[in-house]
Amino acid sequence: MRSIAPQALSALAHKLPAELLLKTLSTARAILDQEYCLKALNALGDKLPEELIPGALIAAQLIELEKYRAQALSALANKLPETLMPEALTAAQLIELEKYRAQVLSALANKLPEALIPEALITARSIVDNRYRVQVLNALADKLPELLTEALAAAQAIELESDRVQALILLADKLPELLTEALATARKIQDEKSRAEALSALAHKLPEVLSEAFTAACSIATERYRAEALSALVDKLPPQLLSDTLTTARDFQDNLSRAKVLSALADRLPELLPEALAAARSIADEPSRAQALSVLADRLPELLPEALNIIREIANEKYCTDALSSLALVLARMPVNKLFTLLPNILHKLSFRTRRDLLQDLAALIPIIFALGGSATIDEVALAICDVVKWWR
Repeated sequence: MRSIAPQALSALAHKLPAELLLKTLSTARAILDQEYCLKALNALGDKLPEELIPGALIAAQLIELEKYRAQALSALANKLPETLMPEALTAAQLIELEKYRAQVLSALANKLPEALIPEALITARSIVDNRYRVQVLNALADKLPELLTEALAAAQAIELESDRVQALILLADKLPELLTEALATARKIQDEKSRAEALSALAHKLPEVLSEAFTAACSIATERYRAEALSALVDKLPPQLLSDTLTTARDFQDNLSRAKVLSALADRLPELLPEALAAARSIADEPSRAQALSVLADRLPELLPEALNIIREIANEKYCTDALSSLALVLARMPVNKLFTLLPNILHKLSFRTRRDLLQDLAALIPIIFALGGSATIDEVALAICDVVKWWR
């Protein structure tokens, strides 16, 4: 119970009022769930009254896992008053892993008062890994433009080409001339998946690279990765390359990969929906078939009962919950009267599960609960979970 309750609370967090979030945050801290503390603090960020911000900063610093602590501190960065900036900077400096230290320093950079900039710069320069040093120097360059030369040197010193490309793309927002260097570096990447990802990222800034990015994506040997790369490019491709993408998709042996690309193409070529649907239905693996149908159900609402029936037959609890979660957003957009007609099918399946399983399902069903009952129902569910945690601790 203690390990599952925070998952349900986390799904509720962004819909709760500040006073109730504080109550659920206390519950999460009582059962030592750091991930929920993070999510509650993230959700509290926009709702926190000014007088509660110092307490939220303390709560963030008490999170033991650096990954979650860094995310919580970063989420609070834009809400912190100048008086709390020294404490926040110290909290960043105490993070041992450079990746997470850089994340917090970058989030704080634009809010730091002038008096703290020198100390932040010393901390940035102490970062050994060039990938993370570039990130912080780039953020500080908004206040100290002269740091761009130093950031560029750090970017060019990154050994792994795919990482160097990402650093150059980051700096290109301030130094557009770096895009040429980034493109040349991307072309040298030996790993086909990484090269395709780098070229796709550059295509957002250099439309002329689209054709090359498409060719790189098509050259990926593993169908799953090829499908991911092509799907990411579809919304930017010109008509001729769309036709080529369709030809490539139809050659896929893996039905899930084929369905994924056809679904992406259907946003621009609606006439492909029947073909995408046929590919989705032919997927043998039930969780994958449910996932593919859930994606298509956004454009073909009549698929919802079929997708729900498949989900009901998935034996693996995690896969069942994941599939239900992917479908919940689509269901929540339905007219309420139609949603009520489908809800008994969902509830019937849930009625056979344990209390532990039901909490997982609640996390997946939050969009539906909100669509049917609004914020008042969400508040009641959160309070009920807190009560159950106390009873079954």
